[in-house]
Amino acid sequence: MKINQMNRKMFSVIAVVAGILPSTAQNLTCRDTIEHQRLETAMWGACAQEDPKVLYDACVALQHHAKEEKDMFSAYTTWVCGVMYNLGRMNIRDAYHITQTMKEDIISEKDDAKEERYFVPNMMGHVFNTCGNIPGALKEFQKAVELIKGTPYEEDGLAFIYLALAHVQLNNNIEETLRWVDVVKEELNSHKGSWHYYRALADAYAIQAIAMFKLRRYDEFRECMAKMEEADKKNTSPSSDLFVPYSRVYQTLLDEGTDKALAEAEALQSKKEQYLVKCDIYRYIGDEEKAFMIQRELMHKRDSIMGIMIEENIETHEKEISLLTQKAKTDRRTYLILIHTVFLAFLVITLMARNILIRRRSRQRLLAKNQELKEAYRKVAAADEMKTVFIRNVSHEIRTPLNIINGFTQVLTGEDNDFEPEERHEIAEAIGSSTRQITSLVNKMLALANANTKDLLKEVEETDALDVCHKALQAMPPVDPNKIEVELNNLTGDKATTLCTNSDSLMQMLGNILENAVKFTEKGYIKLNLRNDGQMMWFTVEDTGCGIPEDKIDTIFERFVKVDEFKEGLGLGLAYCHETAERLGGNLKLDYTSEAGTSFTLKLPLKVKG
Repeated sequence: MKINQMNRKMFSVIAVVAGILPSTAQNLTCRDTIEHQRLETAMWGACAQEDPKVLYDACVALQHHAKEEKDMFSAYTTWVCGVMYNLGRMNIRDAYHITQTMKEDIISEKDDAKEERYFVPNMMGHVFNTCGNIPGALKEFQKAVELIKGTPYEEDGLAFIYLALAHVQLNNNIEETLRWVDVVKEELNSHKGSWHYYRALADAYAIQAIAMFKLRRYDEFRECMAKMEEADKKNTSPSSDLFVPYSRVYQTLLDEGTDKALAEAEALQSKKEQYLVKCDIYRYIGDEEKAFMIQRELMHKRDSIMGIMIEENIETHEKEISLLTQKAKTDRRTYLILIHTVFLAFLVITLMARNILIRRRSRQRLLAKNQELKEAYRKVAAADEMKTVFIRNVSHEIRTPLNIINGFTQVLTGEDNDFEPEERHEIAEAIGSSTRQITSLVNKMLALANANTKDLLKEVEETDALDVCHKALQAMPPVDPNKIEVELNNLTGDKATTLCTNSDSLMQMLGNILENAVKFTEKGYIKLNLRNDGQMMWFTVEDTGCGIPEDKIDTIFERFVKVDEFKEGLGLGLAYCHETAERLGGNLKLDYTSEAGTSFTLKLPLKVKG
């Protein structure tokens, strides 16, 4: 059934996502009339309809009535209805359009909708969370927190925005999730008489229980579930909850088995959460392959929706898109050339190994021949696995910033989008950050590829180590100076700061180590210490980051090993530094690591031996 543009922007929704709105709450200025209650009941009742036209009519009727009564809260609830319905069905494009229309509506109302402005970043936070843009979601929800404070909606709505912040981090940073849950409880304790107290408290314990399950702390999981059920029994709000049914799926997994849990996960209202819960179920039973396939399916679903949104904008902005497309083609061509080169390298290695085996077959005994053939097959399998991991990691790491560049460029250049200078600056920063991310990835891959083919000892030269340290600090990713202090300490004393080495390789190694320090340090300091012991030049990088997990310490210098799978990167930086340092006659070692920080030391001889 074909519907007009306004119809498209008003698709129905089940407003049960934490951090949205109280579904039955009335604005303080709304008259409690039978007509208002009838229209509101009709709208929420239509949320279960699959035909968007049914909810569209109900939303428009309530919105017209609410605006006549100057009830702006209820009026904007109708927009929220459309956003959350579409996000529940992974219709990110329609959810984004509805949010932009709501923003235009709020702007047109000027001072009449001043207190409702928090709706826009709140909805954009959920849009970004659904499409996998975690930094964008966190930033939008923080804006919503600042805008709701001091309004009549703070008491009933602030706790739900905090719940949304906890939800965003649930599959990314569980420590942050638990911190936000504590913030929710603290907020609720100050408003125990609020109508939403037990509903929000039940959701808070549900999120905490899910976090405990992911951490495999099952006793604490059951304690949280018991508290959740106790709060849920006291909940009199007619609005259903989001996280309570999710947490019960994990309870079913522990008590009744995988099949029952998978069936309950399939029945969840949010398609995105269906993917994530089923992924956790398969990880729990040790089926990593199925977990990966479900995660990839979710990623493809997100990418396909974002592709449709980009295609819509391309039709009206051909000139701007042509420049972006040309750049994308260039990047893709570079990527394909790199992939083909790697593939050919593996192919050549495989063929050479096979030729060697054939020549030696006549001179070896049968047992030795069989052993060599088994070893050759093992190498081929390892090479194929390394190629697969490499292609998959490169594809994910490059595609994610490209999607952000494409999407935000279209939003920025749209004729109908009126951005404040601050908003435009933030979008430009996001595009620039993604561009730098792609450039960094390509540079790392090229550096690793070149390091295997170049004779580094032929390019040694007199190098000022202190000058290289300054340049490396200037080139590292930006940090917040209010949170992280960056120091360079020259501890050479009266000794020289020069050494004979490959300066480009030294710069690349320091850059990789400093980039890792920035990636895993949220506050404290990053120090680069330079020392000369008369024979070796020592470069020590200390940080106050989260440290390296114990199970990753022994493999941290191997290729494709990542400390945190959710952080950007390919797991090649430290491998490159370790291999290059040894080729230059030095070494790279992990001095120490803990939750309080990490220290790496790169040692290079003052003069490379030929």
